[in-house]
Amino acid sequence: MTKALRSYLLLLRWQALSQKPLLPLNMAVQIMIAIGFVIGLSFFYPEISETTAKYLITGAPTIIILMIGLVLLPQIVGMARKEGTFDYMWSLPIPRMVYIAADATIWILVVLPGVIIALAMGAAYYGFGLDISLLVIPALLLVAISGIFLGYAIAHGAPKPEIAHLITQILVFVIMIFSPVMYPVEQLPDWLVKIHNFLPIKYMADLSRGTLTDLDVNLGLAFIVVGAWCVAGFIITYFLIRRRR
Repeated sequence: MTKALRSYLLLLRWQALSQKPLLPLNMAVQIMIAIGFVIGLSFFYPEISETTAKYLITGAPTIIILMIGLVLLPQIVGMARKEGTFDYMWSLPIPRMVYIAADATIWILVVLPGVIIALAMGAAYYGFGLDISLLVIPALLLVAISGIFLGYAIAHGAPKPEIAHLITQILVFVIMIFSPVMYPVEQLPDWLVKIHNFLPIKYMADLSRGTLTDLDVNLGLAFIVVGAWCVAGFIITYFLIRRRR
């Protein structure tokens, strides 16, 4: 356990230093995305009700987190695979899941400022107070960790990095347009609602809404479904990185 913790701290420092030029840029991009979601998407509505504003503001953190885990991370891992970075890391006498844990920590810290700014700016911009629950931290951490594990599963499960990149582009389209993150699920056609009942995206958004506002959300079901997807993502990632040489 002590060796794993020491390896984690060393890898955390190594990851921070190796990505030092990109980390501030990524943070700036996440902040810009937060501002864009909070203010830009309001232009689609002729009038913003309090309920609509709550969906927009609580949906923004979910989108930001998912863009990191399901889109940006697989693309970066794909580039690292092509450059041989993972071949080098896998050759070191360090548990591979410790490397994943250190990498996940870095990306959670990168996305944190954008999430906080989106919530604070949104509440101020639309003029309503957030109803913050004590469960907000575990809820958002669960969303982030689930997205990261699923992103790693995509990155290492795809036979070629180019395929992983293509999958992430499809996910951007699906999450932004056809997922009930920034709007109620009732606005989707019935067949798409049924699909989302099995996918984690709706429940990830519910975790954000249910711990930040008074919107009616089945929070217990959301924790169970997202937790199940998190475990599945962990198991798939674990076996994929053990198999890969």
